[in-house]
Amino acid sequence: MVDGINPGALEGAGQFKELQNLNDLQKPDKPEAGDAIGDFEKMLMQLVQEVDHKQKIADSSITQLAAGEAESIQDVVMKLEEAEMTFQLMKEIRDKLVAAYKDVMSMQS
Repeated sequence: MVDGINPGALEGAGQFKELQNLNDLQKPDKPEAGDAIGDFEKMLMQLVQEVDHKQKIADSSITQLAAGEAESIQDVVMKLEEAEMTFQLMKEIRDKLVAAYKDVMSMQS
């Protein structure tokens, strides 16, 4: 005949499940290489979009200045400088990436 379920067995099963949950918590999630590449690509795309946006704002402010619609020349100059600095930052990042790529390629030779 089938005996009833021992309450101690149920408690043991519950404790085993808790241990499994703790074990799952202790395992760190390892990022995959594809995730890192995707994140890096997103970061670069955001930088390019930001540079493009700043350039468009600067162009718009120049057009407004030429049409006499700009409030002050200082704002226009500030927007131009901001666009220039953002572009220079992007160029520096590009140069560093190219240098790092060349270093890695020379290590493989």
